[in-house]
Amino acid sequence: MKSGAELHKIVYNVLLTQIQFGAYRRGEKLPTIEEAGAQLGVSVDTARAAYLELKEKGYITLSKNVGATVKADYSAAETENFIQTFFSQRKSAMADLADAMLPLFGNAQWVGLRHAGGQTLRAMEELLDREAAAAPYAMLEHLDQKYSALGNPLLTRLAWQAFMFLHAPFFSIPENLRYFDRSADYLPQVLSLCRAKDWPALRAALDRSVGQLSPALSRFYGARITRPACDEVSFTWSSYKKSGQLRYSLAMELLISISRGVYPAGGLLPPQQELAAQKGVSVSTVRRALELLHSVGAIKSARYVGTWVLPFEQATENSDFTRPVLQRRLLDMAESLQILALSCKEVSLLTLSSLSRGAAEDLCGALQAHRRWRRGEVLSYFILDRIAENAPRQAIRTVYAELLRQFFWGYALRGLKGSQADINALYDPYFDELTGALRAGDFPRFAAVLESLVLYELRWTVRLLSRLGVPGAETILLPDDEAPDAPL
Repeated sequence: MKSGAELHKIVYNVLLTQIQFGAYRRGEKLPTIEEAGAQLGVSVDTARAAYLELKEKGYITLSKNVGATVKADYSAAETENFIQTFFSQRKSAMADLADAMLPLFGNAQWVGLRHAGGQTLRAMEELLDREAAAAPYAMLEHLDQKYSALGNPLLTRLAWQAFMFLHAPFFSIPENLRYFDRSADYLPQVLSLCRAKDWPALRAALDRSVGQLSPALSRFYGARITRPACDEVSFTWSSYKKSGQLRYSLAMELLISISRGVYPAGGLLPPQQELAAQKGVSVSTVRRALELLHSVGAIKSARYVGTWVLPFEQATENSDFTRPVLQRRLLDMAESLQILALSCKEVSLLTLSSLSRGAAEDLCGALQAHRRWRRGEVLSYFILDRIAENAPRQAIRTVYAELLRQFFWGYALRGLKGSQADINALYDPYFDELTGALRAGDFPRFAAVLESLVLYELRWTVRLLSRLGVPGAETILLPDDEAPDAPL
């Protein structure tokens, strides 16, 4: 198994790019470690690890008295070669991510700013005096402020990683600002619209701003990058940010396999040493992953026998909702649901509009077949998974695949929704509305119904976690909270 990129490695790559692009030249000082951590939105320890790696590889010198000083010395030709190589390797991925920014983040930014408090708006105002001097990192702080009211660290991490992949290198070349329409000052306009509570105009301003990125990137490539694309580097994202959290990824993988019958109820999981060999992890990682599966009621160990897979209907009664590790994973699920609720309308509309008539009919048929399975509680997962598979942007497919994996942490919660008959009665109207919209080719209606469904799942999950005493659940903003609790 592979872990997601370490945070310090991402920071290291961004700082190295700054040096190679000529933003910092030989003899010039980098920001202090503390300043770099604050600018890049990471801990001092993470920034220090990045600086130490830059020192070890000979790019900087580092001392207590002087700080970090650039040691590498590049000519103009070498700098241009770095720029050509970097952007030629990321041409497709950057263009794809730029096109995915609006459906993935546009609504989240708008909802976050609609609920921003006075303190957040004042902090944004303070950026006006230093935005140009601190670019592109003032932009990163601005992103944090846009999302702060949502109470979702997972969304912040996702936006951070997208920024580091696309915005940070692009805006590390100051002349790239010329590719944007700067006739109107964006941040003052946003602040003015927030204070006036002119939400439609705010949404239009946000969409215009995000929408400028893709054509600006295209103009940059056309005017500056002459090297053909090769050795493509893809945008990746993992919801788990440290290699030490491999146990969560392994537990998730095993839970998905249990849900899909790879390890059937009543059977035994492979021995721990065998699982470790199969998955390429340590026995200790396997043991800790199995402890987590115990807490969600998926498995039960018997001494001298092994680890039994429990039937799905016994999961809730065998779950331990007081365990902090399970509470954190359930919070991961709720945070993922919020991201999906904020983006699924735009993502599904984009996806359905890109499908052929035959593909849309196939989706309708699959939805009807799923209804006959009579497992209404997994409807939202099923339809979002299909949307993700068919999304026209790789970045959307990458992000949604990771978010949907978090659904499986709710394994133990489904038994709290009542009997299977009650659950199906709850979700059948959604099946009817979604199927009817697909048959009629009414994609806006389909997108609106899907959004309503995911919002219902989010509200139910967050309120349940709050009743279970899961710390952090109360901070997750429920968009459109005045909507009814019952579906449709």
